Amino acid sequence: MHAETVLYASLTDVDALEQLADIGLDPACIPTTGMRDVVAWAVEYFYRSGRTKAPSRELLTEQWGHRLEQCNIELPDEDLEVDEVFAAIEYLQSQYVLAESQRLQREAAVEMAQAEPLQRVQVLHETAQAFHDLSMSVRNRQNEVEGVQGLRDSLARYDQRAAAPQVVTGMSLGMEAVDNHTLGVHEGEICAWCAPPKGAKSWTSTHVAHTEWKRGRETVLYTLENSVPMTYDRLACQICCVDYREYQRGTASPEDIDRVRTWLAENEADLKDGLHVLSPDDSLRTPTALTRQAQSYGAKSIIIDQLSHIQHPNPNPRRPKYETIAEIMAELSTLITTGRYMPSVLLNCQINREGVAAAQKAGRLELQHIADSSAIERYSSWVFGLIRSETEVAAGMATLQMLASRRMDLTNWRCAWEPWYGTQHVLGEVTL
Repeated sequence: MHAETVLYASLTDVDALEQLADIGLDPACIPTTGMRDVVAWAVEYFYRSGRTKAPSRELLTEQWGHRLEQCNIELPDEDLEVDEVFAAIEYLQSQYVLAESQRLQREAAVEMAQAEPLQRVQVLHETAQAFHDLSMSVRNRQNEVEGVQGLRDSLARYDQRAAAPQVVTGMSLGMEAVDNHTLGVHEGEICAWCAPPKGAKSWTSTHVAHTEWKRGRETVLYTLENSVPMTYDRLACQICCVDYREYQRGTASPEDIDRVRTWLAENEADLKDGLHVLSPDDSLRTPTALTRQAQSYGAKSIIIDQLSHIQHPNPNPRRPKYETIAEIMAELSTLITTGRYMPSVLLNCQINREGVAAAQKAGRLELQHIADSSAIERYSSWVFGLIRSETEVAAGMATLQMLASRRMDLTNWRCAWEPWYGTQHVLGEVTL
């Protein structure tokens, strides 16, 4: 059986074994009874190693060679994709569920037929409990961890971080000082990037998209406000430091355009794939539609420009706007945190005009200055706010504030900020 072959191949591949350990596979789902102990031993080996190692083929054969011979099992020697392991687990579970449910139905029918009238309700309760137990035995355990094991996993993750400190994991925001502080937008995290109307949010989207593209992370950029051609025009100017206004007029210097042509020629082979700029129809702008489309591309990073253009799956003009936004944020958060697809998400959000005025007067942003701030704060792991005083605009600068964080202390930065020329970097930390 192919599914069993994939299962046994996963026992000596650390990434595949991690998937098997996280999802969980009830031993009863493994058709070859004698191999159940072997699979359990390999999973336990993975945990004892601090979730960093899988047993080698040699060690597995040394420990269980006699059992492998008894069961007539030859360990496959093949490279695995994580999705193959998930599919194999799903298939083994489906076969087990089919056989067990048929058995339970037959037994329930016999017991119900033989039961006294006053016992039938009890038979029903017992049958329902048996089906519930069956359902629980094949549940995905990725988001369920028991006490001691959860603490062991935490310590293992720390050991990995300590062995390679200051490593950006997940999405980079393309600004070294910010990335060094956040250590990246991790899997299953939403990073809300807030700025005023016409506050260069879309430029930040293309900047982050280019950064992720260069890092080799499959990236989807949803441009829900601007067109796809406009977005690629901006990318070309940012990457090659070309004045966007001159590029739009067709009056850029020959040297500027040569830089774009040269960059394409030098990078076309390496960066041919990996970045997908999309502008789906309104009906395909719900959180589920956006997430599933990104998943079909294998995207590890999703960039959405912007929140106000995401559609509620059940539009209702009578529903208050804050409720609509809260439900959109809740659905988006659920989609990227529950299940095996857990991308990093950058979500552009608006600072309303009243908030801009209040921030200019106070000299700093507050969360309440952001439109629909309570829902954004509740479901985001990071909330950044960008403001520019008149002096900063004239000097080509901006202030970037960290307004909320679940992992690090709040910090503010002074930035050089002319993204339409490709300038978007931190000058230093600042106290507000």
